[in-house]
Amino acid sequence: MAVPTGAYLAMAVTVGIAFGIHDAVAKLRMEGVDPSSLSLATLIAGLPLLGVGLLATGWMRLTPLSGVLFVLAGIVNFALGRTTMYAATSELSASGASVMTATSAVFSVLIGLVMEERVTWNIVVGVGLIVVAVYLISGWSAREATARGVGLGLLTGLAIASSVAIIKLGDDTGGSPGLGVIIAYLSGTLALSPKMRKAASILRERPAPIAVMGIAAAFGQLMRYVALTSLGVDVVTPLQNLRPIVTTLILFGMVSPSDKRPRARHWTAAIMAFVGVALVSNLV
Repeated sequence: MAVPTGAYLAMAVTVGIAFGIHDAVAKLRMEGVDPSSLSLATLIAGLPLLGVGLLATGWMRLTPLSGVLFVLAGIVNFALGRTTMYAATSELSASGASVMTATSAVFSVLIGLVMEERVTWNIVVGVGLIVVAVYLISGWSAREATARGVGLGLLTGLAIASSVAIIKLGDDTGGSPGLGVIIAYLSGTLALSPKMRKAASILRERPAPIAVMGIAAAFGQLMRYVALTSLGVDVVTPLQNLRPIVTTLILFGMVSPSDKRPRARHWTAAIMAFVGVALVSNLV
């Protein structure tokens, strides 16, 4: 039975919600933890959920090319992107690091220019909004820390843009989403395996936040893989960038007044980033 498009849109929305929960917990409970070890710990924590999902759905379709692409997606998205995301979160705020992930839309536009795609007014305006949102973030920390945080955030955006494109290619070349995300998780885990001892220590010392982060991230990744089987990157990308708004809402409700709590410009940057990505992706 065919799944209605509306269901795939709902899945794309849950991607942003799940990632927003993950980002907020990372800022609230995991600051100062080694980023690559934390990446490995959350990958391990999320694998059981993905295994249950695979058994429940029977998604076992795979071709040699899609398998290679899913392995590459795991290395780019998890070993690189998730690690730089955690490092950026330590330098900025969680909502700040989340907004930085919206720069993935800018990198997508640059790739389109290289491929000689047509640039429209909404793309220009959208990119402008994202750039302004990034500028607002740059004032959240000391000058030296901000430069590092923004650089890490931009690298995260590039990794996300690249991995989404790779995932879509894997789907289009005969791979199934459930098996694809597990392959990506395993390849990311293997790439980060030198950090296994530190990751095991983090799992023992902070099981609750790692479990929440791992499950939220795994669920978000699975929903993204499934959504991309029916929807284009131009739709999934803006909806997954609900994450900075969700992160900001969580921090506003849970954090006492401090440097971590979002202020007016944090809200402004989060909303501008989402609107910017929506414009770039032709969602509005």
